[in-house]
Amino acid sequence: MIKKDIKNPSKKYTTNYKDIKKYFKYFNKKLFKNKLNKFNDIKIRKMKCSGQCVENISYYKGTSFFVLELKPRYKNRIDFLNTLSHEMLHLWQQTIKHNNGKHNKLFFSFKNKFKKLNLTLSY
Repeated sequence: MIKKDIKNPSKKYTTNYKDIKKYFKYFNKKLFKNKLNKFNDIKIRKMKCSGQCVENISYYKGTSFFVLELKPRYKNRIDFLNTLSHEMLHLWQQTIKHNNGKHNKLFFSFKNKFKKLNLTLSY
């Protein structure tokens, strides 16, 4: 699936909810054995970083929820896919493994899984 979707690396990519949903489902199956729950919210907005998984905590209610934030445009589709899968890994760390969600040993243990899907796992 990924190889056919990254044919033209010089073509700019515009982020959209349809692709986020499609690739979330694909990566959830291939990387996380369908154990990952969806983000509670998704925001496409201008920001300096490529993307982020934000945990919002309500101390009053005693709950937390996770928001995926992605840029409106990426250099190309593979850059978008690398970012989405990267942020999904942070969600997995925090919700499934109850880890701090940092770029640590657990995070980089997925490097080979990412490589098999032609993805790059980096900071």
